This record gives sequence, C-alpha cells and structure tokens, in this order.
Amino acid sequence: MKKFTHSVSALLVGAALSASLATGAQACTRAFMNMYPGYMVSARNLDFFGPVDPSLVITPRGIAHNGGDAKNAAQWQTHYGSVVVYADDVFPMDGMNEKGLAGHTLFYMNGSQVQQDNQDKPVIESRAWLSYILDNYATVDEAVKTIRSDVRLAAAHMPIDYASDTKHIAIEDVSGDSAIIEIDNGKVNVYHDKNYRVMTNPPSYDKQLQNLAKYQNAKRSEIPGGLEADERLVRASYDLKNLPQPDNKNQAQGFILSVLNNVAYPIGSPAEPSEQKVTDMYAKYSKRPDQNKGIGTYWTAISDLSHAEYHFKSAFAASQVWVPLHDINFSQGQPVRKIAHLNDYAQQDWEGNVLAQAK
Repeated sequence: MKKFTHSVSALLVGAALSASLATGAQACTRAFMNMYPGYMVSARNLDFFGPVDPSLVITPRGIAHNGGDAKNAAQWQTHYGSVVVYADDVFPMDGMNEKGLAGHTLFYMNGSQVQQDNQDKPVIESRAWLSYILDNYATVDEAVKTIRSDVRLAAAHMPIDYASDTKHIAIEDVSGDSAIIEIDNGKVNVYHDKNYRVMTNPPSYDKQLQNLAKYQNAKRSEIPGGLEADERLVRASYDLKNLPQPDNKNQAQGFILSVLNNVAYPIGSPAEPSEQKVTDMYAKYSKRPDQNKGIGTYWTAISDLSHAEYHFKSAFAASQVWVPLHDINFSQGQPVRKIAHLNDYAQQDWEGNVLAQAK
C-alpha cells in the first residue's frame, strides 16, 4: 500500500469503470446529510458490473505515498490515519480519516482530464486523489486551498481499449463543509459549499446545478424516477431535503441509507447491447468473475463523521459491518492493516464491528 503501481487490476478498475460509465450503463451516487449538528453522515453507492473485490485498508501516520507514475509525481508521508476501501486491492476509492474528513471518487469525463495550468506543480494522478486528500488534510477548506494552487491533477490513461481512469471527487468534513472537484477540458473546477450535498456523474456539476434548480419547488410526483445521472442527483437532493432530524446515530445512518437506496440499481438490471459488451470486457480482467452478477449497486459505504464510524453494506448480505476509528491506533510505526475480500463478510459470519478482522 506504500506505492501506487500499474497492474492488471489497476487497469481493470480504471478501464472498465470508464468504459462502462461512458455508455450510461453504470454510475455511482454520493449524498451528504449535513443539515443537523451532531449528525454529519455521508454515503456512496458503488454501481458496476461486479463488486470489484473491495478491501478495507487501515493506514497509520508516517506511511510513504506518491501521486502516481508521472516523473514529477508528488511524494508525501501520511499525516493522518485513515480507513479506505480499495477496489481490487489497488485503487483507493472511498474512505475517511481520523479527523473526520471523508472522500469519494466517482466516474466523470468532460474533455481533457489533465489540468492545463499549474504545470510546474507536483502531479496527483486520479488513482491517488483520495489518498492525497485523506492523508494530508483535516478539513475541506484545507484540501481545497492546496488543490487550487499547489498541485496539478491528472487522470492517468489506462492502455486498455479506449478507456482512461477518469474521475471526480466529493469531499466533506465533520463541520458540514463540502466540495466537488472535477476537471473540465483541462480546467479544474472546485464547487465548495455546504449546500453541494449530492454528486453523481456527467454532465458537469454546473449543468447539474442548473437542472436541479428547475425542481426547487417540485412536488413528489414531479421528481424524476430514472437512473440517469441527472435524475439521480435530483431525486437524492429532494430526498435529503425532506429528511427529518435524527434522534440518534443509528437513525442518522439509516436515514442516509434510505436516500442511497432510492437511487440504487437492483442487482441484475437488464443490460443494453452496448452495456453487455463492456460487461464482457470487464470479465476478462476480473479477479473474481463469480461475483459479477450483472448491472447493480453492489455496495454502499457510510461515513459517520460525527461518530467516527465507517460502515460497509454489501448487496450480497442483509447485514452490514463497520469499524470505529476511535478504537484504531493510527500512531506512526503501526503497520498498515487490511480486511481482504470485505464483500464476503456475510459468508464469514461477520456482522457489526469487524475491526478485529484487520490483519
């Protein structure tokens, strides 16, 4: 976990995600409930052709990381400890750090995905964006200030067919602050406001906000019910706006999960011919093809920032598992630990707090 390197698995995640989502077949959603003090909880869905064999990686302070394979890639040591879900044991895609900052990478593409300015700055490739932010910053404001001026963002090309590792990232912190960061035709656009609670996929976030404004006073019957990115963003925003104040942390986690469930794909959603083509391409690189059950929302991660808990809910189980960050020793000198094959927790008869399973 100390270095990001190319591998078949890395190519798998970047290429297959980009190719599939470019066809409109797959997507992901992030939602942030930040309206009620003491109950800052975010969640994201992983929508794909399979669960990408997620592992949960616990990284302490003082671990060397870098920004990718570019000659001038950024180099750093982790300043904060974190818990992060890695896809296929290679790509960090979702997680939170010990200071209550969380991040989520989702598919995004809009023209050139390499930042054109800041060319003299250290490069952070998209497979390292999440690690860079969670490793180094305690708040959204800190992360945004540095990203605007001190680094250069790039989506690394993945040499499989026509795909590249294209992403945008949502970050939020325990204060309720939020930001969406994406590259549009070589320009990094940062949307920084606590009201930016939902992120899905293309089109650009400014266009998503323009579309959302049309539904400001909409009735429930007027809210779109489809699974396209703009429809999911409108529906999740509407549902968030109407959430009641939770009475406790369990309600808060359940409420945000109800929002994500309403924009989820049932497992085995019928695929169009173009979507099936991408499914077949993905299967060639999959480490665990037996777990690919067609289009669907394969798992949901919940970041309870107010209570320092990270939850994972698989479509392969009725239960969920979680880890309490307050019980983790993130001190420098501690080892990197991992719960491999996290999606198999029900088959292992695990439920609830699984911190003891980290090895």
